[in-house]
Amino acid sequence: METAQNDNGNKKMMMGIIVALVLIIGVALYFVFAGHEENGDLTAQKTTLDSTFKNLSDTMDVRSAELEQITDKNTKLDSTVSANESTIANEKKQIAGLLAKTKMTKAELSEAKAMIVQYEASISDLQKKVVELSAQNQQLTQDNQKLSTDLTTEKKTTTDLSAQNQGLAKTVEVGSLLQLSNVEVSGIKIRQNGKEVAVRRAKATESLRVSFDTGLNKILPTGALSLYVRIINPKGETISIVDQGSGSLQLANGGSQMQYTKKADISWNQTNKKVLVYCKQDNAVEGVYKVEIYQAGYLVGNGQVKLD
Repeated sequence: METAQNDNGNKKMMMGIIVALVLIIGVALYFVFAGHEENGDLTAQKTTLDSTFKNLSDTMDVRSAELEQITDKNTKLDSTVSANESTIANEKKQIAGLLAKTKMTKAELSEAKAMIVQYEASISDLQKKVVELSAQNQQLTQDNQKLSTDLTTEKKTTTDLSAQNQGLAKTVEVGSLLQLSNVEVSGIKIRQNGKEVAVRRAKATESLRVSFDTGLNKILPTGALSLYVRIINPKGETISIVDQGSGSLQLANGGSQMQYTKKADISWNQTNKKVLVYCKQDNAVEGVYKVEIYQAGYLVGNGQVKLD
């Protein structure tokens, strides 16, 4: 009887031990599976963070390239964004350091999440700055183009005015030229009584006389006026005699130097004047003698005579 009671007690004890072992094993398995599940969840979260971080970093690279183009066009804008880029670069470095770990704790994942949120906000601010600076740069370009256009227009206006002024000055200059009339060339000789007579024979010619009328001109200012007489002999040579006042003059409009035979200095008062110019000829030859008269480098009169 006592033996039967002992056996029952042993059976109950064994059952209790088995139940306890089952409970212990069940709890252990729960923690094992729970740990695996938690580790899997942490790994999935880390994978998501890695992907988010990569996408944000790619976006940042694009914005950096856009900023480089903008600041290249206007170096003054560089200082405006350098602080933002420095902050973002520091945030990127810290996040990359955390995500470089193979396994991360919950605390580290939470810290990485918070840093990525801040990183995304910083990039968003930088994107706004890119848009703002792009608008400023575009406006600056438009302003420069307008300024260039205005400057070109002003230069053209100045050039046109200069051309007009030159044209007016040219008109005044040409308007100041005399309109000579009655240009005559004669061979002359002096009689014993001092009277000069015109001759047609070269051997009888002692001097060549050039006469002309200046005509009226109200544009030409009053004062001293020089007219230059060029006499060309039958050989086509300019008669140049230094003792009689021959010299050279500058032709108008940047022309070359040209010899003249005599200079006639007159006192101009805007009324008609009769001018006489003499050139002594000791050895006149037969042929045609041509005369050209110049004022300020312009040809204003001509004539000729033939001596036999």
